[in-house]
Amino acid sequence: MATAPKTTEDTSNTTGNDELAAIKQDMHQLKADLADLLVAMKTRGQTKAETLGQDAINTLHDAINALNQRVDAAKEGVSEKTRATVDQAEQVIERHPVASLLTAFGIGFVLAKLFSKH
Repeated sequence: MATAPKTTEDTSNTTGNDELAAIKQDMHQLKADLADLLVAMKTRGQTKAETLGQDAINTLHDAINALNQRVDAAKEGVSEKTRATVDQAEQVIERHPVASLLTAFGIGFVLAKLFSKH
């Protein structure tokens, strides 16, 4: 039995099948590459988010520490002013004990009248 010689149509059909197989292979490789790219992007995004989150936490800690320092400095300033005021009040009372006693009595009397119900 003799085989029929290949015609142009048979050759172009074979070439078309080869091209279709190559396109399918390229599509499969493209799909795999896209999947790898998505995984890489996801990993990078997670890493970036973690880094940003840690940076935010560090910045917050720094701000809290700075605020604590300012509060401590303010408390110290208030404590010093309070001590100075108490010292001044003690000096005035020591210099003028009778006047201080009468002033305290007068202030107490006025406050009692203001807050009494009758």
